[in-house]
Amino acid sequence: MLDVDYQHLLDAVHVPEDAGEHAEALRGILLRIPDGWGRWISCDRGWYPLLVELDEKLRTVLPNYALHQVKEKFGGLRYYWESGEDVRDPDDPEPPTPGRDGNDAEHDRYSQQHDAWCQRLDAHQQTPEGQARIADLRSRIKFGEDLVEAAERQAKVTCELCGATAVLHRTSARSHWYKTLCPACGSRAKYVPAKDQT
Repeated sequence: MLDVDYQHLLDAVHVPEDAGEHAEALRGILLRIPDGWGRWISCDRGWYPLLVELDEKLRTVLPNYALHQVKEKFGGLRYYWESGEDVRDPDDPEPPTPGRDGNDAEHDRYSQQHDAWCQRLDAHQQTPEGQARIADLRSRIKFGEDLVEAAERQAKVTCELCGATAVLHRTSARSHWYKTLCPACGSRAKYVPAKDQT
């Protein structure tokens, strides 16, 4: 019987074996995935340049962004992420953390500190400075969403295997598997162009 440490497996950084010149950049992308989510990139080499470019652009707009998953689904790229930022009072940047004892007095003290911190945060967010920070963050998040959508659109015309110009393909078997492939890769992988492209 195998003794597998699943938590270690999830938290390990799984740089794809075919990463080549993109290995370090992909490692950086994988490190944005929080512990417990599984640090894999589930697409093929042709899309690695898209991922690297997207990460570079997102980092300039949202340096603390977190990633939850990168994968191919139905022949398209999926990049699930969040901004990793919120609007805090610069004079009160960190919320209180709960104590480790778990006793009632410690819990009550934490609750009171947390409630007070939330009230200060709410008050700050109502100030002109807080409102400006909220507007700035919303603008950067929207720009990040646009970057991700552009990369996902680009993947729809980029061969997942080699990076050449491509279209959606499917297996010719009864149960279809979809991939975005160039004609040469589609032929080698025994895929045919999908008729129901949108």
